[in-house]
Amino acid sequence: MNDRIETEHLIIKILRPKDAVLVSAFYSRNFDDFAKFEPLTRRQSLSTRYQRKVLELEDRYREERKRIRYYLFEKYNPFKTIGTVSFRELDQGQTTTVGYKVDQEFRRKGYARETLETLIPEIEEEYRIKYIRAEVLTTNVPSQNLLTGLGFRRTAMLPGGAHLNGMDLDEYLYIRED
Repeated sequence: MNDRIETEHLIIKILRPKDAVLVSAFYSRNFDDFAKFEPLTRRQSLSTRYQRKVLELEDRYREERKRIRYYLFEKYNPFKTIGTVSFRELDQGQTTTVGYKVDQEFRRKGYARETLETLIPEIEEEYRIKYIRAEVLTTNVPSQNLLTGLGFRRTAMLPGGAHLNGMDLDEYLYIRED
């Protein structure tokens, strides 16, 4: 699997612990927005030190072929992280779960689509994946539209599937078959 991929508009790459400041800046810029869609820990976790430890863990998981996370950069600005895509449970058989997020300033530019269209075939081949899962809040219509456009099918409703800010929220389960 390539550590760095270039598309028409993006550089998609794996970051190392030395790059923690890029990740910390990304989460700091988007903390309040991302908290709407996922459980986030305290703001202290946005420190460069904390993100360095996360990147060390990501290195280990990638070496163990359990998970892989790529970070997104616009080609003309390779020092500002604008998104991330991860695949987890890669060692569990023929299925993986994809997760993604894009900086609020860079949404609706097709970057998530461009990234997923690039990475999905590589992940399917490298890890022999036949099914890709995605869990999306029922209120996140843009993400639902993205998945449908990429050939995912909504297969189930997961009542209370997400626990955010003390509330249980419903999610849809999407599946893409190779």
